[in-house]
Amino acid sequence: MNHVFFQQIEGILAPERLDAYRQDGVPPVTTLARYLWNLALCESLYLPLQMAEIALRNSLHHFLSARLHGSAWYDVVSGLPSWQQEQLGDARQKLLAAGKSVTPGRMVAELHFGFWTGFFNKCHARTGLGHALASRAFPHAPRSERDLRKLDARWKRIRELRNRVFHHERIIHWADLESQHAALLEVIGWASPELAQLAVALDRFTAIRRQGLNPWLERLRRNWPEPGALAAPPAPSPIIAILPAFFDAASGVETPFGRRWGGDIFPLAAEHLLALQTGQILALDVQNEYIAFLKSADSVKLGNAIKAHLRGIDYGG
Repeated sequence: MNHVFFQQIEGILAPERLDAYRQDGVPPVTTLARYLWNLALCESLYLPLQMAEIALRNSLHHFLSARLHGSAWYDVVSGLPSWQQEQLGDARQKLLAAGKSVTPGRMVAELHFGFWTGFFNKCHARTGLGHALASRAFPHAPRSERDLRKLDARWKRIRELRNRVFHHERIIHWADLESQHAALLEVIGWASPELAQLAVALDRFTAIRRQGLNPWLERLRRNWPEPGALAAPPAPSPIIAILPAFFDAASGVETPFGRRWGGDIFPLAAEHLLALQTGQILALDVQNEYIAFLKSADSVKLGNAIKAHLRGIDYGG
């Protein structure tokens, strides 16, 4: 990678921020690739973290509203520790200072994440409110997981991950990052299976984690090569394999092109074959991620092959 380009990047990002990625003395290209990979992982975790936070506060809000007979439970709740009372007061004052009325929806949104996770700590174990929330606020959680201490440990871990992600700190070195991601999706499902399904459908963390560092190294070397360095060789031509039967690559299996995750089948109708025969190109939308284009290398030979094949079909009279 171009060393002048790296120096300019280092200047704007600050050497101290990049130091976390080069403690083992790796070259600049690896340092910056690690930084970019970490950035991509943080971005991919933003969606499930946001869903988990919203699911938590809304689940607790619904329970507290039912328990205290009104959605403005924050006006009548008792037994809160001083720090939670202060946060309620701060939220009210912030809304009023902004010229907004104090409504349940605005109060729920204004309160910090730590306010909600704090309901599972030791203080609320003594008041009884924590145990009530633990047993009823997550209706889809296994009974064994509706334990105050387990929920306290889980949400503390989620809050730590959230704070690192939202403050752009390093997470690529966490050996248990995959299990934390899985635990995050799990707790969303405890509040709402439908929300968990949405989170899984939109999830990009697994793919980015599996791809590793190489895509970022390649991008840096390709776009900002060292002066005088040889140009990168052209990308190999796409390879097409003819398979005797269908197989599902969705769960990660060995394919003719190596291990892959995800796969689509595109049935070609007569109009598609006719289009190829006449030299047109088919555009295939692959999982809403990228486009593949299909064309015939020799439309005349394709047309003759189709006609020959059709002549040999026995239609039963």
